[in-house]
Amino acid sequence: MSETFTILLPHVVLALAGALFMLAGTFAIPRRWFGPAALAVLGITALCLRSSVASTLAVGLDSGLSVRTSALAAGFQYCCLAVGALFVLQSVSNQASEEGPTGEFYGMLLLMLDGLLLVGVANDLITLFLSLELISIPTYVLLYLGRRDPRSQEASVKYFLLSIFSAAMLLYGMAFIYGLTGSTQFDSIRRVLIETYAPINPEAIVPTPSALGLVAIVFLLAGLSFKMAAVPFHFYAPDVYEGTSAFNAGLLAVIPKAAGLFALVRLIGQVTVGFEATGQQLALILAAVTMTGGNCLALLQSNVRRMLAYSSVAHAGYMLIGIAVGFWEQAHPSLGLTARGGLGLPGGLQSSLLYLLAYSVASVGLFACLVYLGRPGRQIEHLEDLTGLAKTNPVLGTAMALFLFSMAGIPPLPGFWGKFAVFASALSVRQPTLDGGFQLHPAFAILAVVGVLNAAIGGVYYLRLIALMFLHEPLGAPKPNGGRSAYYAAILSAVAVVLLGVFPGPLFHFLQNAPRENLGLQPVTAQVVPALEQPAD
Repeated sequence: MSETFTILLPHVVLALAGALFMLAGTFAIPRRWFGPAALAVLGITALCLRSSVASTLAVGLDSGLSVRTSALAAGFQYCCLAVGALFVLQSVSNQASEEGPTGEFYGMLLLMLDGLLLVGVANDLITLFLSLELISIPTYVLLYLGRRDPRSQEASVKYFLLSIFSAAMLLYGMAFIYGLTGSTQFDSIRRVLIETYAPINPEAIVPTPSALGLVAIVFLLAGLSFKMAAVPFHFYAPDVYEGTSAFNAGLLAVIPKAAGLFALVRLIGQVTVGFEATGQQLALILAAVTMTGGNCLALLQSNVRRMLAYSSVAHAGYMLIGIAVGFWEQAHPSLGLTARGGLGLPGGLQSSLLYLLAYSVASVGLFACLVYLGRPGRQIEHLEDLTGLAKTNPVLGTAMALFLFSMAGIPPLPGFWGKFAVFASALSVRQPTLDGGFQLHPAFAILAVVGVLNAAIGGVYYLRLIALMFLHEPLGAPKPNGGRSAYYAAILSAVAVVLLGVFPGPLFHFLQNAPRENLGLQPVTAQVVPALEQPAD
């Protein structure tokens, strides 16, 4: 119990703070106090997380706990707190000056961040589902609080209804996993699947994968694909992004996507033994369709937030490349890029996490720019609203160009390293040949080519927006009224983009050397290798 409380201490702090903020919203407290107080809460949470990680990793943990920390989970949580601080910072000025429920706003935001952090340490299907719902439910409220016009209300209802549908699919898949294994705890599920589909004894008869398990994998991928806005579960994104505020669109672009991806990373390492081929095929198809659909539809948009919505769909496709590689590495742990050293490159799942970080920092900064450029009653809606921005506001125009270049994958910005990592992981997948050697896996080679072509397509609409900002005369010079705090958040994000791009080495080193048990691939993987990789006669 003490170990569980130690891990949950940062989450308790965030949850209590969120409740206190909502309670404080009922009193006559100056609105300008809430933003700095929320930043202070995130700082206290970071200190609690540091203490929690240091104590729990030092003594080790019982694998039977419902929550379980690791170096990789701690890194994910620290990044979530940093991104959350940038979101809070960009909202401070607006919340201090505009009328509205400020206490409730920050309370819901802190609860969202609490759910995101809880995804990182969930070691049980029930805990994982509750953490995802702790993100979704405050999101409904924030979407409504962002704007009060009919478009915002329509966006809130759309997201609410479709999110419930995706939660039902996810819960249905988890119920199938429980019915198949008799447990909701990750390590127990993996142990049962190991004994059934990958026995240590090479002479044991391995049964055909259960139809129940195949259906479960389909439902799990479908439910989490909604969080990531992957095709065909993306159709809510353009309308919701356009209908809500720039700040809320930024939240939707980052937080649910991060939760969905990390949840997939955890599930691949725990509940897919015996079903790796199905997961690999589904992820391959989802990655290719999501990249292509998102980029091609983004080309046709004239609304900034709709374009960025389809852009976020495309980026989910790039992340799914690493997920597909992760399924393959799960079935062939001794052949993956991580196991072979990989020329300093991380493996499939780690590459997706690297891409997520690069995407998240650039997205937070980009939406902070849109928040700053907006003003009461009128936000930045169309691409033409940004015409000549570099001439009216050179610093902000340069920052936006950095974010767009990073998303396009221009070196040496972090978006380039993210794309390079996921494409390299796809090209690292090998299959044996008749002469005893190895060759590139054709499906993954094609996927890498599709990814490179999509990166070129994506560069078109990013560069089109940059050209509007730098090569055209401004149509007007309205004074930005989004608040100085949003400006500072954009500048801090730009600094982070530059630092991650110029000095990617420590991040690469951390991801490449992250122990495999952090991804849920130990300790039983070592026992599975002999059964999975018997030499061909």
